[in-house]
Amino acid sequence: MRHRKAARQLGRSSAHRRAMLDNLLIALVEHGRIRTTTRKAAELRRVAERAVTRGVRLGDVLLKDWSKLEAEDNARLVHAIRLVRRSVRDRTTVLRLFEEWAPRYLGRPGGYTRVFKLGNRRGDNAPMALVEFVPAEMPQREGQPEKAGKRRRRGILRRSVAEKDA
Repeated sequence: MRHRKAARQLGRSSAHRRAMLDNLLIALVEHGRIRTTTRKAAELRRVAERAVTRGVRLGDVLLKDWSKLEAEDNARLVHAIRLVRRSVRDRTTVLRLFEEWAPRYLGRPGGYTRVFKLGNRRGDNAPMALVEFVPAEMPQREGQPEKAGKRRRRGILRRSVAEKDA
């Protein structure tokens, strides 16, 4: 019986399942959105929400310059990073999670990811989904100058803007 077992087994051993979900989380943090099956997407969503929540709980510590943190805040940051590193083995991905993704959702009480169903995969008819982070504004960090604005896109847009000016 499967009483009180919330996670899906996905037809894999526990070690394989954990490694697969960790790799999916790394891909999600790196790319912002990934395409996978709906069942994997549902499990990935749980893992990703927990990882981002670890960072969001730090609050304003994420917005400060990390090299100038007090001892207590530094200990909280290191502890949160180590907890996430238990599952996400890639150091650069963990730092990106804490520097880029978690500060975006400081005022948000959960719901950092969303899943769109895409239809079935052509080869084996497996139901597919798109998992992505919900768009949010990045707050300004202390000690960093504000960016001037968005740069123009290159290529076709730049040519069309140049043609209008001429």
